[in-house]
Amino acid sequence: MWFIRRILKVSWKDKETNDEVLDMANTGRSLYSTIRRRQMKFTGHIYRARGIEHLAMIGKINGKKSRGCQRTTYVDSLNTWANPEQHTRSQFMRSSCERQIWKTMTANACFRHGT
Repeated sequence: MWFIRRILKVSWKDKETNDEVLDMANTGRSLYSTIRRRQMKFTGHIYRARGIEHLAMIGKINGKKSRGCQRTTYVDSLNTWANPEQHTRSQFMRSSCERQIWKTMTANACFRHGT
């Protein structure tokens, strides 16, 4: 952030927030979207491989569920980020087998989130 402040010659005495500086530079935060895009690419690769990693991603542990609200899983968080219309987990996994559908879904999600 300091380099944008230096380019725009915004002094620290001006008390400008980071969001205000980003607005002045007409840019946004892209790190989160970059991370999610890479996670989606990796997840699609793992789902198509059908190896031990695939089993680890979709595997279930025998036993009782823990009490309280269940934690959001890695795959569920990617699904809600990529599909705001809330497709089911099985539809999400099926779409990973179709490489072109997966690329389109990843690109649309990144476009929607500003990358």
